[in-house]
Amino acid sequence: MSYGRAMRRGRRPSWQAASAAAILALAAWLRLRHLGLAEYDDDQAIALRIGHDILHGNVRTVGLASSSGASNPPLYVYIVAFVVLVHDGLIFATVTTAVLAVVAVALTFVVVRRRFGAPVALTTTALFATAPWAVLYGRHLWQQDYLPVVTVSLLWSLFAVLERSRTRVALLVPVLFVVSIQLNLSAVALILPIAAVLAYRGRDVDWRAVVGGCTAGVVLLGPWLAHNAKHGFRDFSLIADNGRGHGGAAGTGTIEAIRQVVDLLSAEGWTFVTGEQHGGGAAWTLGRAAGVVVIVLLCIGIVTTVARVVRAGGRLGVDTARRALLVAWLVGICLAYVTSSRNGVGPHYLIISYPVSFLLAALGLDDAASVLGRRSAVASLGVAAAIGGAFVAFTLSFQAFVQRNGGTAGNYDVVYDDASALAAAVHARRLHVDRASVEYLVSGHLNIPDGVPQNDVVTVRDRFRDHSPLPCSGQIRRFGKLEACFPP
Repeated sequence: MSYGRAMRRGRRPSWQAASAAAILALAAWLRLRHLGLAEYDDDQAIALRIGHDILHGNVRTVGLASSSGASNPPLYVYIVAFVVLVHDGLIFATVTTAVLAVVAVALTFVVVRRRFGAPVALTTTALFATAPWAVLYGRHLWQQDYLPVVTVSLLWSLFAVLERSRTRVALLVPVLFVVSIQLNLSAVALILPIAAVLAYRGRDVDWRAVVGGCTAGVVLLGPWLAHNAKHGFRDFSLIADNGRGHGGAAGTGTIEAIRQVVDLLSAEGWTFVTGEQHGGGAAWTLGRAAGVVVIVLLCIGIVTTVARVVRAGGRLGVDTARRALLVAWLVGICLAYVTSSRNGVGPHYLIISYPVSFLLAALGLDDAASVLGRRSAVASLGVAAAIGGAFVAFTLSFQAFVQRNGGTAGNYDVVYDDASALAAAVHARRLHVDRASVEYLVSGHLNIPDGVPQNDVVTVRDRFRDHSPLPCSGQIRRFGKLEACFPP
């Protein structure tokens, strides 16, 4: 081969890079298309309002209140403040979530390829890019949705601790752990796989770096810890109570956590999003069937990994230790709910399973395909492409369903486009509205100002939530599932 031909070939992107780029483009398209269909409720409006307050000098030591009433650490509201500083508006804020979700997918390819090879990396990335739940949680402004980029980074840092002696990367482990807790307190469950790695590599860990990271982590949590010290650690009590759930048998939380990990990996549990409604059709059936295949692959990946660990005895090679970490990660976050009842576990608590669950499923596919010998890589990538295609069809069908219905009767609720259209109509008449998320779009505030006459307030019914007649002496107008009474 001539020198010129070799140079031209060297400049061409490899099939691996081209495939990864195509997957990332697909991930971005799924997350960034039709962002007006993103769900919009009080959580987003409150975060944006607090962001404005911070920019006007209102320093926050706590973040948003959780469903249990406990205040989260404040990192998220400062992220939102920065986003608002760059550009104000829900759509732009949602774009930042989507972009970071795509970055998480890209980092996953980089982290996995070097350690498990291109076929496993491409399969993992394809699953992460297209899985319906992963797409859903990459399409709206919610503090948990920033988690994947942090958990991917934490996974890399733990791999580095397994692979290198006395590495200073160990400093990042506690720092990233604290950052993940700030984004969702459920991430405290990651202490179990972290502890497993540090114990296994105890003699080869740079403990000074770990202590330095812990110190930095305490500083990051300092405002929230100081707030709780001042208020009798009320948030800690509320978090513990919520973790145990309300009613139901203790210990069922681990079973529920396993179910949620499986759901977030596949297309199961979707009625949480849609409620009693469902899109149906061939695309939904195809997506759910593909999800079942991924669940089977996850089980294969876990079984083959455990078998490797058993065969190795106490002498794990680096490759086996990496795979063991993946199993420890999933087992650890599920065991964290062993004292909880099932109603204390929400699907967003298990976002911390990303991207580990996808990687284990990809390893399961690689192990299963290995019986084909030289054709194993082609077979693995073919199966991954088929699964990804089915997942894409499911997601597109769901987004079309949301567009037709203006949201869902489940957790999704109404879409931003309809709330924005209502806000524009209210603003045009210089009125106010009794729905906080819409009032924010009207006035930049969550509550109607004191002294506003009742005749200047638009009353709203969310027809996903309330089917009762809307008393109205003026004009009733409909914006998707939002029904509004405008005064005469």
